[in-house]
This record gives sequence, C-alpha cells and structure tokens, in this order.
Amino acid sequence: MTINENNSLINNVGKDLRQLRKENNLTIDQLASLSQVSGITISNIENGKSNPTLNSLWKLSEALNVPLTKVLGFSTPNTTISKFSESYFINDLENGWVVQPIFQDENIEVFRVCLKANSSNPVMNQTKGSIEIITVMKGELKLKVKEQLYFLSTYDSINFDSGTQHEYINETNEDLFLNIVVKYQNV
Repeated sequence: MTINENNSLINNVGKDLRQLRKENNLTIDQLASLSQVSGITISNIENGKSNPTLNSLWKLSEALNVPLTKVLGFSTPNTTISKFSESYFINDLENGWVVQPIFQDENIEVFRVCLKANSSNPVMNQTKGSIEIITVMKGELKLKVKEQLYFLSTYDSINFDSGTQHEYINETNEDLFLNIVVKYQNV
C-alpha cells in the first residue's frame, strides 16, 4: 500500500466514523464517554489526522453498536473476491497484530490476521454475546479465553464468546496466520 492509499484509507475511516456518530446523534464527548476513547483521539480520527489503533476502532464499533468493518467503511456486495494484493491492512504492531478485513455481511465479519513472532494481543473490547471462530492457517496459537488456555496448530479451529476477555499468543519465532470469523448477535 502506498502512502497516498494509506492516507485515503485514514480519511475514509474518519468520514465513516463521523457519519456513524452523527447517525447515532452523538457528540464527540458522548462517544468518548461510551467508548473510553478520548475525544481528542476521536476528533483526530474523524479529521484524518490520526492513524487509529485497532483497539480504538474496536471500542468505537462497540460503542456505536456496529461491526468493526462498518467503522472501516468496508462492506461487500453479494459476490466478491478478496485478493490479498488488493486489500489493506490494519496494523497494531505494538501488539504484533496485523489485520486484513476480507468480508462483511450483516452480522458476520471475516478477517485475515498475522500475529507476529513472539508476541501477544489481549482483547477486552469486542461485542458481548458474539461468536468468534478462529482457524489457524499456519503456525501455533496459544489462546487464552478467560483463564482457560487452548493450544491450536495449523488447520485447527475453535469458537467462543468473543465478548469475553481473551488473548492471542504466539510464543514461536515464526509469524502466525489466522482466519477469524466474528458473528455478531446484537448488531
């Protein structure tokens, strides 16, 4: 992705966020209170002055009661092809996490995810009562859901309530690749 394409994506996310906020008749301060994302951060996102973190986008989507891909302005018609080379990525490299939205339809979202070597990503802000289905495409995933640990290898899958606290852990020296499907119950 080029710098211009990245800036365009950031601007589009900002415009979509502003539109969703206004559709919900919320001020920036009200959305900040609901999402626990600062008003300054929301304003910077809406004005294209900030590259939002994935964690902030999850919090905002939950506060607006919409799927993450709706905040990203990403939706798909009935039949689509998602080409790896033509897609964009959301980087949260602080947590070693790279996410690529693939499809969104009504209450379902599909993502390609890379969890970098020797990293982990704790998740605390996904929509309650939603189901997450993970398939390991390459590597070894250690998944912590509440206090329970699960170990998954290539082509293993798991489903769980994504509204519960969970953490993706890659303790290997190789990048880990996942497909994640989220089925929202209340969106």
